Amino acid sequence: MKIKSAETYLLNIPVSEIKDSQYTVDSINLLVLKLTTDNGIEGYGFNWNTSYGMDIPQLMFDKYLKNVLVNEDPFMRLKIHNKLSSVNNFGWDPRLGSGVEIYIFSMVDMALWDIFCKYSDLPLYKVLGSKTDKVEAYNTHGGWLSWSVHKLTENAIELKKQGYKSIKIKVGSENNDDDYYRIKSVREAIGNDIRIMIDANTKWDLETAIKMSKRLSEFDIYWLEEPLNPLDIRSHSILREKTDIPIALGESLTNKYQFRDYIINKAVDIIQVDSTKVKGITEWLNIANLADDFGINVYPHTNIQQPLHTQLVASIKNGMMVEHVPWLLDVWKYPVEPENGFFYLNKIRGAGTEVRDDAIEKYINSKQ
Repeated sequence: MKIKSAETYLLNIPVSEIKDSQYTVDSINLLVLKLTTDNGIEGYGFNWNTSYGMDIPQLMFDKYLKNVLVNEDPFMRLKIHNKLSSVNNFGWDPRLGSGVEIYIFSMVDMALWDIFCKYSDLPLYKVLGSKTDKVEAYNTHGGWLSWSVHKLTENAIELKKQGYKSIKIKVGSENNDDDYYRIKSVREAIGNDIRIMIDANTKWDLETAIKMSKRLSEFDIYWLEEPLNPLDIRSHSILREKTDIPIALGESLTNKYQFRDYIINKAVDIIQVDSTKVKGITEWLNIANLADDFGINVYPHTNIQQPLHTQLVASIKNGMMVEHVPWLLDVWKYPVEPENGFFYLNKIRGAGTEVRDDAIEKYINSKQ
């Protein structure tokens, strides 16, 4: 089997406006890759950004890299990876594991896995030897900083009724007292039988993180996510020593060496590796296995990629929950949405990365 063609599609998809401590988001810029083999199998990969910017990796791929894939055996992922790494027409070095090349490597790796799964006529979680066919969900779409305390608490009550056992709330307000009262209000509204996670989206400095983690610990916080600058391993290590709340991070890390350094410096408790922020499924699995060697669990960062990440979490010993935000449900060919607090994987085919043809037609002409 050989790869016959490689095509990309850039979509701009409106979503309900949300806000965290760093950004306001009202659309998803989705770059889709379709690899077609000479026997007709289509493998899909993707990458994304909030609002815009994916035209840059699309241009790099289409101009410099797509021809590298043609006539290659899609089952020889390492060979293809090495070929892509050897192309250096535009001054980046893939060994650094950061920047635009990550977007490209990730979507190529996904598409290759999707081809292998479809050739095997199995979903990814069965190819990988899954431990289960369902994964617990936690809900993030209810904790946005743009929501009033009233709306926040009413939504938390509703999520509890829907069967969620875990919800995540954004922190990092301009006034730290606002964060305190938001968390206090939610805890009082839903009781103590629901996990609450908090996410600062890298907003705080070390002093603020120490202070706020001590204030918020009375609410039995399940984890504190991305409290600090993700490049500052030292400060995370200090914070971890001074707080009882587990530290979670990973969505801003782009290679296995960064995760390794966080782990060996005892600066993290929970790993949130994202397959779109590292070199795809292959490196995601490597990082998850590294975390398992140190007894650390994986809860991947997942805004749009639930059909993929649910399968990955089900397929590793230390995989736990998957984040849910109800975006792109009309875009994926095999969307998953929680039912009574769980994702069910028997609805997914391939790697879960395939995009609907009508979604491409609908969103490809949107303003970029």
